[in-house]
Amino acid sequence: MGVRIGVGRLAGAVINEGGIGVIASVGLADIDKTLNAGYIEDSECKLVDEIRIARSITGSKGPLGVNVMVALTNYESLVRTAVKEGVDLIISGAGLPLRLPAYVDEKTALVPVVSSGRALKLVMKTWRSKYDRVPDAIILEGPLCGGHLGFSYEQIEHPETCSIDKILAEAREVLGEEHKRIPLIAAEGVTCRADIDRYLAMGFAGVQIGTRFICTAESGMERKGQEHYIRACAGDVTVVQSPVGLPVRVLRSPLVERMLSGQREKFKCPYKCLITCDMKKVPFCIAQALLAAREGDWENGLFMTGCNVDPITQITTVKEFIAELLQEANV
Repeated sequence: MGVRIGVGRLAGAVINEGGIGVIASVGLADIDKTLNAGYIEDSECKLVDEIRIARSITGSKGPLGVNVMVALTNYESLVRTAVKEGVDLIISGAGLPLRLPAYVDEKTALVPVVSSGRALKLVMKTWRSKYDRVPDAIILEGPLCGGHLGFSYEQIEHPETCSIDKILAEAREVLGEEHKRIPLIAAEGVTCRADIDRYLAMGFAGVQIGTRFICTAESGMERKGQEHYIRACAGDVTVVQSPVGLPVRVLRSPLVERMLSGQREKFKCPYKCLITCDMKKVPFCIAQALLAAREGDWENGLFMTGCNVDPITQITTVKEFIAELLQEANV
């Protein structure tokens, strides 16, 4: 949902329908026009703009969160900017957010994203010992979720070995009695009310939804890009290596096919936006590829997705989608 897809308009619409709106902070600035320190400053300004757009839509009502990837070079500045703007929570994954509490105040809720009990144990131990804090909620990502994945390729090929119910059991063991007061949020292939009910029955306190919101009118993606999701089916989904250093689940596109065949895209790197990216070795620039996807460029875009794209058959509004979820639940 990053690189201008999940921004203020979408977050505000979700809040107005009773959800937690989340702004993706990555890729808001223009790398080509703002080099080096200019990119950092522009990223901060653009994030402020999106936060204020969301607040204007909701009348400053919450809860509003910002997702900040640990792998970002400007991670700290984005977190501090979001906190200064008074967001309600910071969500952080794509790496372990071990230093996150150092950048926030006591009023800002912290929500780490983890994919195993082992990762959660390290976060809990570090936050307790260094900052005397524990998470206010925890997002548990399963091997079938969309975007970047905190799993090995072997685990992704055999998701039953690291299924989300097993991760939930691991998390509860790590938390002990604290699991009763720290909400655990499921992130994996949520597309309809039946999915939500299944995770609630497992013992999760809520769910995170990403892919279904891409094809809403409030999404930052251009209609040309949305149409590729509408046309896609389960067989069009695959996993490739990302410049972030993690596997990433995407739609098969010409860019993906070129990468799988061993080709390397021509690109420049005016600003090293990812700590883990080595421009001399990676096959493509993920920032450029995601911007191309947003604009509907099928040849050069990287279209991140969850496993279950079949339910996406049309462009809808956030209000209509959430009403659909509520109607299915007969509430």
